[in-house]
Formats: sequence, C-alpha cells, structure tokens
Amino acid sequence: MFSYLISRFRQFRRQRRQGGQVAALSQADATALAAQAPPDPARVLVVRNDSIGDYLLYRPWLRQMSAAVRGRGQRLTLVANALWAPLARAWDADVFDELVVVDFGRFAKDLAYRAETLGALGALGFGEIVYPLHAREASVENFIRFLGAPVRVASQSGQQGPWVELINACYTRLLPSTPAVLFEYDRNREFFENWQRGAIKTDAPLVLVPGGTAAAVPLRLPAAVHEAAVAEAAAGPYIVLFPGASARQKRWPTGHFAQLARGLYRHFGARYRLIIAGSAADDAHAQRMVQAAGPGVPLENRCGQTDLPGLAALVAGARLLISNDTVAAHLGAQAGVPLLVLLMGENYGKFFPYPAALLGAPCRCLFPPSQEARFARGDFSTPARDPRIDQIAPARALAAAIELLPSV
Repeated sequence: MFSYLISRFRQFRRQRRQGGQVAALSQADATALAAQAPPDPARVLVVRNDSIGDYLLYRPWLRQMSAAVRGRGQRLTLVANALWAPLARAWDADVFDELVVVDFGRFAKDLAYRAETLGALGALGFGEIVYPLHAREASVENFIRFLGAPVRVASQSGQQGPWVELINACYTRLLPSTPAVLFEYDRNREFFENWQRGAIKTDAPLVLVPGGTAAAVPLRLPAAVHEAAVAEAAAGPYIVLFPGASARQKRWPTGHFAQLARGLYRHFGARYRLIIAGSAADDAHAQRMVQAAGPGVPLENRCGQTDLPGLAALVAGARLLISNDTVAAHLGAQAGVPLLVLLMGENYGKFFPYPAALLGAPCRCLFPPSQEARFARGDFSTPARDPRIDQIAPARALAAAIELLPSV
C-alpha cells in the first residue's frame, strides 16, 4: 500500500511538472507564431529532430517524399537537427529546397532561441507540415499546434498522456502504425507509404516484409563517400575501432577495447593498421584505450580529426569496423563494410540487427549473455533494467572479429 502511494505521488509530481512545461512552451510558441505568412500550398515542411543514426535510416524515404512533393509541383523545406545537418548538406542537398538547422537540445529549453527559430519558420508560410517520427517528442512538436498550415500530418505512435492528446488534436491526419517493433528503415517506409496513400488512423496498418524494398529503395552511402574512402585506404588496409557512444551505458569499456586491440595485433600483426575513430568528445576514451593497450600496440587515434562526411569515408575504407551501437555502426552497415557491433540489445530489432536484405557485407551483433539467453527463448521484449554491456567478454569480440576478417 505504501509503495503504491509513493508511486502515485511521484506520478502526480511528474504530471504537475509537465503541466508547467506545457503551459510555458505553449505560450512561447503561440507568441512566436502570432504573426505568420499566409499558408502557401506549394510549400511542404518536414521536421526531424532525432539523432544521426535515425537520419541515416530515413534518408531513402526522404528522397521518396521529395520526389512525391516535387511531382506535385511543391517545394520541400527540411528542418534538420544540427547533429546531422552536415550530412544533409553534403549528401542530400538535391532533395530539399531549403534547409533549416535547429539545435534541438537548446530548442526545448531556451525560449528565446525557440522564439527566434519559430519566427523564422512562421515567416515562410507552409501548406503542409509533416512530422514523420514514430517516437515523437511533445516538447519539440508542440509548436505545430500554432502553425497555420491547413494540412498537418504525424504518426499515430501509440504514445499516451494529456500533452500527446492535446497535440494529436492539432493534426489533420494521424497515420496508422504497426504496434510491433519495426526496424527503423521499415518504420520510415511505413510512414511514407501511409502518407502517400492518404491513410488515416482508422486504416489498417500496412503488412511489411522487413527490408523487402531494399532493391527498389537501397540503403547505401553516396558514391562520393566511397571515392573518398579510396584515399583513406591508400596507406594500407586498416581496422576501425569506435569506442564512443552518446549514452554511457551503451559504451563497451575502454579496457575491453584495449584488450581487443591487443588481441587483434597479436593475431594479425602489422597486416592491418588499428585506427580509433570518433568525435572530439571521444578523445578521452581513445587516450585511455591507448594507455591500457600499452606501447606495444600501435593504435592511431583519429578522434576529433574528421567531420561526419570524413568519418563516413574513414569507415567506408576499412576492412572491418568494430563499434558500439552508435552512428559509426550505421555508417559501416550502409557502406557495405564487415561490421561487429557491441550492444545492449534493449531495442532489439529497431536499429540492430539490420535485415539481411539491407546489408552489403557480413554484420555480427554481440549482446550481453543475459540478453542472448532471453533471445534464445524468443523473448525480445525490453528488459526491466539496462543490460550490462561490460559482460560482453573481449575474447568473444576477438573471435567474432577474426571470423569477419580472416588472416588469409
């Protein structure tokens, strides 16, 4: 009884805090969009505020949507997360007419920045707003309630709560979505096909074959990435180790990476260079890894030395990529590079493993033993607690790497 009361009290406090956030953001959004340009039927706005890996799995469907929009004689404006906007500029500039770059971490907290961003959007005037995320974020999409576009489209994601209901009421179309877990590429396909056929929430969800449209809508990196990869590989074959990840619990320990590097060097010798890749924020992990591996293991630290397109080229030129569950793993999968992913498996099937039809090279996923035991029983549900990625033994990773990259 006491635990139930505590739970109810915490729920009440969360709802109260959220109620204050709803009021503050709604007032800010309404004020910022009080004066808008008249809706222009020729302008379509697509808003994506998710992470880099999400964008990589959306790119083929953005291209499909762009073709459909332009086929109707309209123009497409893409609101891009600042995290992956450089990729949109470098790889997809041909599919949008305007790019609006937003720091969404700041957008949800800095009301002055939010007002400035929304004022600029409101001045453009859109006939249609499309928010194609399945895992929607109310603190981001709240502003769509105050845009004057006569057509506003989102996914019926299954999320619940007063704020979600308030926002849902602003959409003119909520598209049906499959309740089961879908690989994110197929989730984006589901949204696009429902949008294209004019579906509404009462329509039956599509029946999708995972990766079934890979031949028609391939999931591949641009040719320019592979051209740049040739220069990366000119100095000799190499293996890329990617120890970083945005969430601490998704990072395989640097000590484990160091043991793996020692094992790779013992097995292959100088046949392959060992390159540590990552952002400037990953440099601390790389330095600990180099120190733990010892002076006898030649590790080249490239963290912070490449931008996103440069990282893609570095990965694409590798003979093998060993990575946590993060952007590098998606780059490797889409570049057609042999890939070993070390991951918790808490979202099995959503981002990894990739459907075989979408892969151009072998991909092996290693999970903590507790997760693999559950998977063997057919239990792919989200665990009550985050699985411990440190339970993946370096010896298992080394054996998997050797299988992916034999020494012959």
